[in-house]
Amino acid sequence: MDTQRPFLVSLDDAYDYPSDLLGNKARNLSLCKRKGFTVPDGFSVSTESYLSFIRHNSLEQWIDFELYRKPFEEMRWEELWDISFRIRSAFLKRTLPAAIEEDILLHASKWPVETRFAVRSSASSEDSSAFSFAGIHESYLNISHDELIEKVKLVWASLWSDRSLLYRKEKKLDSRQSTMSVLIQVMEPSTVSGLAFTADPATGQANMIIVEIIRGSLDLLVDNIEEPERFRLEKSSGKIIQARPMGETTLVSTDTLQQLSSKFLELEKIFGQPIDIEWTGTGDAFTVLQVRPITGLVLDTQNERSWYLTLTPGAKAMIALAEKVENILIPEMIKEVEFYTTEGSFPEDPQLFMERLKGRGESYRKWKKIYREEFIPFAHGIRTFGTYYNDLIKPEDPYSFILLLKSDQLLAQKRNRQMDQLSQILKRSPAIQKKLSAYLEKKENDSATHFLECIAGDSEDGSLFSKAFEELLSSQMDVYYENRSLGDDPKTLLRTILSLAGAAEKTLDGDKNLHFYKDLERIYFEKAGPERQDEALNWLRIGRLSWILRDDDNILLGKLENQLLRYMKEGLARLKQAGLLKDIPERIVLEDWDTVFNSLQNNETLTLTAAEPRDHGKKHSGLKPRQLVGQPSSPGTITGKARVIRSVEDFKDVVTGEILVFDAVQPQMTFIISLAGGIVERRGGMLVHSSIIARELEIPAVNGVSRATDLIETGELITVNGDLGLVVIGEPEFNMEKDDLPV
Repeated sequence: MDTQRPFLVSLDDAYDYPSDLLGNKARNLSLCKRKGFTVPDGFSVSTESYLSFIRHNSLEQWIDFELYRKPFEEMRWEELWDISFRIRSAFLKRTLPAAIEEDILLHASKWPVETRFAVRSSASSEDSSAFSFAGIHESYLNISHDELIEKVKLVWASLWSDRSLLYRKEKKLDSRQSTMSVLIQVMEPSTVSGLAFTADPATGQANMIIVEIIRGSLDLLVDNIEEPERFRLEKSSGKIIQARPMGETTLVSTDTLQQLSSKFLELEKIFGQPIDIEWTGTGDAFTVLQVRPITGLVLDTQNERSWYLTLTPGAKAMIALAEKVENILIPEMIKEVEFYTTEGSFPEDPQLFMERLKGRGESYRKWKKIYREEFIPFAHGIRTFGTYYNDLIKPEDPYSFILLLKSDQLLAQKRNRQMDQLSQILKRSPAIQKKLSAYLEKKENDSATHFLECIAGDSEDGSLFSKAFEELLSSQMDVYYENRSLGDDPKTLLRTILSLAGAAEKTLDGDKNLHFYKDLERIYFEKAGPERQDEALNWLRIGRLSWILRDDDNILLGKLENQLLRYMKEGLARLKQAGLLKDIPERIVLEDWDTVFNSLQNNETLTLTAAEPRDHGKKHSGLKPRQLVGQPSSPGTITGKARVIRSVEDFKDVVTGEILVFDAVQPQMTFIISLAGGIVERRGGMLVHSSIIARELEIPAVNGVSRATDLIETGELITVNGDLGLVVIGEPEFNMEKDDLPV
């Protein structure tokens, strides 16, 4: 064996090299080949090539900066999306060292130009006896000669995918020590393909063989595009214990299935333990595509990683989810919201009241489940489109695709437009402004309704303002937020509208932005070419739908939550009046609705456990850093005074132009962002609501800042750099060096 660490190694020789150079996938297949099994021919691009690529492009420090912007355990999955997305975009734009690129193309040239390849990951810790990484890293099939270099870079980039980072976190692996080899093999077409396990991974039974078979290539099974035939066989006898579907024509005969089982057991003997096999063909055409040890014989379907992996559905699943969300779920949710909000006042009849409480409770439970299982994964549609766009365009700014997603149809934007119309009435009516200011300064609890009635009779503008504000309250503010209905606090909303009226007009260059948008859209479809127009249009549609839903689903859910909150408050009041409840808790837990219902129904005394008060952060004491690192959320730089927002009560103190500092921004509260000069948020990610609204309003923003509401204090001067994801506390001193030069 050559003692040098080569850049490329043939599959015939791969078993002679260590796993840290070629990964276990290549070595396992090389061993199978030596033992007489048919394996598609190919070669490995070693981890030495990967490291050379990293060094050639000076990516080490850049990757570390991305990975360690904040402690890994504090990152949300959306922040991991962003990190992996930026790393992927960087890999795609970088070039391989010329010698390595030439060597890959030279090795591939031994096969005819019409040959198609499989380009698979083979990380150093992948497919080992300890870690499988099954489905974690990327593989690409049916790749032409011209596409090989790009796909190699994308497989390397998948070492830093959100799924990979989560798996490494779970297994306590060191991302800084991770490397990636790539296995390139000739595609082997066949009539049938499948997966096999020489032990049952679901039950841990070692005496069973599980076989899944589909017609055609294996990717149709791996990507969940086709439903397989599934068999359980007794390992010792080869007897079929269970088959699915039962009684239907199978793709293989019983004899063929038993011959396949013999092959699987021969492979198990080679590796000395239960294995997971990907294969294609039967009889003499049986070909091994992949072999790896089964690392865990009982799958934990409840662990956090299992849920994380549902957040990145594949192409077919995403398309199906888009259809379901757009045509079934959202219309059904809107219909349910409208039904409950138009049902009228609380009924006096106890039975009817309980029916309405139960209906709202069951609706809340149902939509919370749908939100978690379908709406959150559908948010990946934005990123799926972004990935498609970046692969096509390879832009300098990996987030430029967002410009194609902007929409004026968000529910939060409709609310903000109504607020802007109200502020415009105030701007042209100084008399109403004066009266509103006086009303808001009153200490006594004068109702907003009385104030609106007073100004409605004063002038035409007063009448317009009063009607428009009532419409805003009824149509947009019947939303749950922090254990209250936003519509119950009209003073905060009136104060925000007054502040908007006093703010300087913000000029957004609509014509320039529209021209730039049209150019981006034109370039996007030109790059796709005639043969991919439908595909490009479909991903753009899904991206736009996902962009809108990412904001709207929270508001719609907030409206349902608000309806449940109203009925729970009334139910608790009735229980207290009946002597069945001592005190109504300050914080009401919506999940307790069925407890309230049962108490009303059975006329039983209710005891509720007091809910933990919401942790809004604490004032920092002691030394604190001068510079905070977060995620770039919305481009631009601004210096201004900070306003820390810990609760709805803080809204009333916001001064136009301040930099608002949040723990987490929800779309229910984004109306306050219209006053902001900049935004800082503890929660991070390209898809969080502050990012969406900040980009729409062209406000600099940084999110993913650890302990933001702890380390920053109201009134402090801070600088927000939304391009780099940095927040500087104190005087920026950007010109200090120039100013200190002698005259």
